[in-house]
Amino acid sequence: MDIGYDVGGKVALVTGAGSAVFYKTDITNWSDLTSLWTTSVDTFGRVNIVINNAGIFEPPWSSFWNPPGISPQSRDPVDATVGSYHIFNVNTIGPIRLAQMAVDYWLQNRDREGNLLWVSSMGGYIHSIQTPFYFASKAAILSVVKSLQGLKELVGIRNSVICPGPTRTPLFDQEFCRDRLPVNDLALSTENLADAMMKLLTEEQYGNGNILEIMMTGSRDHPQVHQKEVQLEVLYPTASPMGAGTKAMEEELNFMRMVAQQGMRSTCAPEGKH
Repeated sequence: MDIGYDVGGKVALVTGAGSAVFYKTDITNWSDLTSLWTTSVDTFGRVNIVINNAGIFEPPWSSFWNPPGISPQSRDPVDATVGSYHIFNVNTIGPIRLAQMAVDYWLQNRDREGNLLWVSSMGGYIHSIQTPFYFASKAAILSVVKSLQGLKELVGIRNSVICPGPTRTPLFDQEFCRDRLPVNDLALSTENLADAMMKLLTEEQYGNGNILEIMMTGSRDHPQVHQKEVQLEVLYPTASPMGAGTKAMEEELNFMRMVAQQGMRSTCAPEGKH
């Protein structure tokens, strides 16, 4: 294995799974995320790895097919001043906020060797009429990962995403989605997933906006773990307005240079004060 990132001695911040120190956190509560981050840094002195693993399947109480104010199952407030669907707060908004905090921290502490790993889903690039919110919430994560793909070359921050197929976890024990993964169906184990995640965290060819698909194939007698890198670039337009020499590309390069030199906080300065 070609090691590109040594995890030995590093401190990882993991959401949605076990860790050495448990800190109860609501991923949708930004105050909780701030407290989680502060506690992690205060406890360990640094954070090297962030794994954005929190997520839910589309529940009947936050579903496209159960609109707020119409369906008695919906728990999303119909009269909210700032409207939102809980599934997007868990699967998309919370993880993006945590990633934002992590990238800012690593840009301020260039010696920390930042390593950001997202857990999305094959649902990010396939579709289902039953659960459009789930699939859309996972697709948004892929778009953020691809948008940040230049961080590794620019400032040494690794950034990748894993997209599992069906995996046997308590998520599918819930009554509303139990029929989506019957007992006899092929599925990944959490160990299968962890092995693939370690590859993304450590191997040199990853960390630059890579999307790794993993699923269980074959038969019940001869199951096989299938992995492949998903190339979303095949969907890009062949005639791009972002071509060389355009003003947009020039601005993109200028922005990248500013981030590399001054960090994220330079982009927050008042107009004309960069």
